[in-house]
Amino acid sequence: MKIKILFIITHLELGGAQKQLLSLIENLDKDKYSLFLCAGKSGHLSKKFVSIPFLKVYFIPELVRNISPLNDIIAFIKIHSLIRKNRFDIVHTHSPKASTLGRWAAYLAGARNIVYTVHGWPFHSFLNLFSYNLYLFLERLTALVTKKIIVVSSADLRAGVKKRVSSRGKFVIIHYGIDTQWADKVFLKRKSSPPYENLIINISCLKPQKGLSYFLDAAKAILREREDARFCIIGDGPLREEVKQEVEKYNLEKYVVLEGWKDDIAIFLARASILALTSLWEGLPLAVIEAVAAGVPVVATDTGGLLDIVKNGDNGVIAKCKDTQSMAGSILAIMDNYKNWHEKVIIARERLDLRYWSDQEMARLTEKAYQETLAL
Repeated sequence: MKIKILFIITHLELGGAQKQLLSLIENLDKDKYSLFLCAGKSGHLSKKFVSIPFLKVYFIPELVRNISPLNDIIAFIKIHSLIRKNRFDIVHTHSPKASTLGRWAAYLAGARNIVYTVHGWPFHSFLNLFSYNLYLFLERLTALVTKKIIVVSSADLRAGVKKRVSSRGKFVIIHYGIDTQWADKVFLKRKSSPPYENLIINISCLKPQKGLSYFLDAAKAILREREDARFCIIGDGPLREEVKQEVEKYNLEKYVVLEGWKDDIAIFLARASILALTSLWEGLPLAVIEAVAAGVPVVATDTGGLLDIVKNGDNGVIAKCKDTQSMAGSILAIMDNYKNWHEKVIIARERLDLRYWSDQEMARLTEKAYQETLAL
């Protein structure tokens, strides 16, 4: 008999957590598992999830990202009812809101094999003290009904242990995985034909944690030194109109393009001179793994997880959060000495253990975590 797994996530937008969940579902052993998904309102990736023939999808419109007491109660009741009716062997939750509601609904519905993937802890230094302590308390409390906590970076593991979210034995690191054949195609193209457009790209969901205003500030600083620089923001989200207005306010329309969501970013990674991320907090961005695997230099703010794959001064530069001058200076330094940087990045990419960063390895490690969970 197949093992029944229910995945729970808030939104199906084109973010790292959602792309990774899609990849996991596609790579799990279909002869061993029956797969189900519970999500909030549909997003850019919803059609892809719904089109998977071996995946049963349940939408719960009340499962929203922001705190909403009435919606939260309704979502909790619906998730509880779904789990109680179907008797899943494993419930695997993603994203803070869905993970808190989902884990407690699962536990109270009788599920005992509960797994939680942390795509960056919800408690971070940009919160006020009350919110920080509240989220930390909820993580500690909900960890009590969780058998396995998957983190996507060494930094998140250290934070989880240091903040006593749970005991070290409950944690396991499983980095995001990518399609290595796809990455190889982009890399070989870049290796034989280095980019020449001075294009700096940012791949982000347009929400506060991504710090897009700092990206635009860095763009302004760079343009004062290099008028030939061009910028591209790939992604969408609640701050799209705000970002668009800021671009227009500073007369950057000629230099900054808002591309929206793109299902395949290969063409952008093939053309890009640099991937620049100005995030304020997160785990290990999938875009960074994709860029490193494609042989693109990375300049990104120090959110912790980057150190698992970005070697400062080797295949990229790690800048301080909110430090526009550091970000702009690092990008300019790479642009002004691009031939040398391109060669360094190519060498670093050829040393990278691409098999470890593959989606197949990510799925294998997740299946191992499932087996360990069922054995506890």
